[in-house]
Amino acid sequence: DEFLARKIISWSTFGSARQANHPFTQLFQPKEFASLDYSTLKLVRTPEALVERLDNGACQGCHQAGSTAGFHFIGLDDETTSPLNRIEVGISPHLHAEIPRRQAWLRATAEGREPNRFRPLSFAPPAAWTDAAVDYAPAEMAMPCLMPEDAARFGATWQCGGGTVCTPLATASGVHTKLAQCLLPKDSEKLFSGHPCLTGSIASNAAQPFNDRYSKSGQFAAFASDISRTAYTCRPPKIGVPGGIAYRGCDDKDRSFAAFKAGKPMPNEICGLVGGKKFDICVATNNFDQCLGGAVNRGNRPACSADHFCREDYMCQSLPPDTPGIGKVRGIGFCSPTYFIFQMRIDNHATPWGSPV
Repeated sequence: DEFLARKIISWSTFGSARQANHPFTQLFQPKEFASLDYSTLKLVRTPEALVERLDNGACQGCHQAGSTAGFHFIGLDDETTSPLNRIEVGISPHLHAEIPRRQAWLRATAEGREPNRFRPLSFAPPAAWTDAAVDYAPAEMAMPCLMPEDAARFGATWQCGGGTVCTPLATASGVHTKLAQCLLPKDSEKLFSGHPCLTGSIASNAAQPFNDRYSKSGQFAAFASDISRTAYTCRPPKIGVPGGIAYRGCDDKDRSFAAFKAGKPMPNEICGLVGGKKFDICVATNNFDQCLGGAVNRGNRPACSADHFCREDYMCQSLPPDTPGIGKVRGIGFCSPTYFIFQMRIDNHATPWGSPV
């Protein structure tokens, strides 16, 4: 009972890397588990991996790794929500990957067989489940991955798919595992709006995690100096886009969804909605319904759907139903920073540590 939590607070952005979301890293040194036998374990092969496994299984660890805005089942909006402010995908990447595991468990139980009791890390991709084996699908674009030095601490993990490579985006002091995602190789000609473009580091403040400080360490994509409809520029985190985003303005073909063809793979970017100064003013008024319509413009963003998720700190937003050409992209949304969805904001909520347990 010593380590059971009665109340926790999880922290974002870059939640999977934040020290405050790694409670056991702060409690234990890996050397304390050096005498254990890891040879028969499926996932944990080293003391460092054991501590990371404990972190990932903690409330805040699970809810900030493979989640959407810290949640796994958000649900969808109804017609009372502004069409400029609706969620397209109401579950997290973790829940999407978890459903096949639960289906396999239920099927085995119903058939009187012992189910596969293995639990992957919460940010693992979907897998094919049998009674004794777990076969991971390759992680999709911008989904989490383990850098080789981190993966070496574990047993069988997964690979990046679709011509992507595991790329570190952020490190945090006091945390062993890097935040990494499956991204395009450097100088790729397939760059798209919303692709990360910056690396950075987080100086952790263990006593006051809200005072963690992020600093940019480098840029690896989207080097155009200005916004245009032909080249990609790197938009900085200070405008609310963690990891930076490659950005290209929408041209006429983008606005008409010309790249979206029936029966063809979904393109990586879509002409969605973007904010600006008017959006920031709208946020300040706290009267969203009256000001939202004049506060957004069209701009390219990553395309997303129920099968293709947004990267950490972003979520899949719906296009308004009156968008010209919307019939071509039914079921497809665009990735927005979570703060863009007003019902996902935490402004003026009760301070959690001042409330009853």
